[in-house]
Amino acid sequence: MVSIRTLEGQLRAVANARRLGILSFLKKNQSATVGEISNAVRLKGPSASQHLRILKSAGIIEHKKRGLFVTYRLSLKQEEPVKKVLSLL
Repeated sequence: MVSIRTLEGQLRAVANARRLGILSFLKKNQSATVGEISNAVRLKGPSASQHLRILKSAGIIEHKKRGLFVTYRLSLKQEEPVKKVLSLL
C-alpha cells in the first residue's frame, strides 16, 4: 500500500504540462539523455534537468549513468494512479 505522502508527491510530479511531455517522450522512446529530452520538449537543459529531478525523486523515472551521459527511463515500479496517468499519454 502506498503512503499518502508518496502518492501526493507522485501526483504533484505529474500535475505539470512539461513533466507530462517528458513522460510522454520517455514512454515513446524507452530511454533518453537530458539533451534528447530537452530538445524533444523544447526546454533548456537546466530546466529539463530540474523537471527530471522532480520525476526521479517521486519514483516515476529512473536513471543510469554511463560515463558522462545519464540516461532516463520510466520506472518499472509504478503505483496505480501513475500507471493510469501514463496510460493516457
